[in-house]
Formats: sequence, C-alpha cells, structure tokens
Amino acid sequence: MLEIIPYDFAKEFSPYPGPRWIRLGPNSGEKFRNEVLDKMYDKKQPILIDPDGAKISYGPSFLSEAFGQYALHHTIEDLNTFIKIKDDTPNSRRFKKRMMSYVEREIEKNKK
Repeated sequence: MLEIIPYDFAKEFSPYPGPRWIRLGPNSGEKFRNEVLDKMYDKKQPILIDPDGAKISYGPSFLSEAFGQYALHHTIEDLNTFIKIKDDTPNSRRFKKRMMSYVEREIEKNKK
C-alpha cells in the first residue's frame, strides 16, 4: 500500500459540499465518491481528508452518498483502510463522527 496523502477537501474539491447526486447540483457526494474516493481506491492510495475549510456544513445527503455508498460499494474495512479523517480540531472531529454515523446508517439500511 502507498503512503497516505493529505487531501484538503475545500481546496481540492470544493469549499461548498453539495447535494447527494450529480443531477441535483454541483459538488455532490456522488461526484466526490466517483472522482476522488473511488479513484483513490482503484490506485490503492489511502488519503487523509481535511474537512476543515468548507464554507457550509456537509449535509446528511452528501455524507451518506459519498462515504456511506463508498462503504457499500467496497467494504467498511476498505473505508477504514483507505480513508482517514484529519481530526485535530473540534470541527473535524464532529465531521468524522457525523460521517461515520451516516456510513453506519447506510450499512444498516442495506442489511434489510
């Protein structure tokens, strides 16, 4: 596995996280998953996401689509292996907690 690389969400993707799907607007969770998370997974490249710097909050639909669907398309183990969240600020710790709650919801919802 490659060395983990830093990924500043606001600078490298957008300071404005968008809706769930591409068809609903720019900077969607679907676009982030397809263009960033899945591409990094295909390269077996782990990333350390810095969520600070976003100008608006990460909505539930964005988190569910980007990270929850990632865990469903791959595995929760892959998510834990390839996606790390920088958690050195109160904001980034909140992000990590919320993100994981939406991952867990998606997994539970799809067990049925």
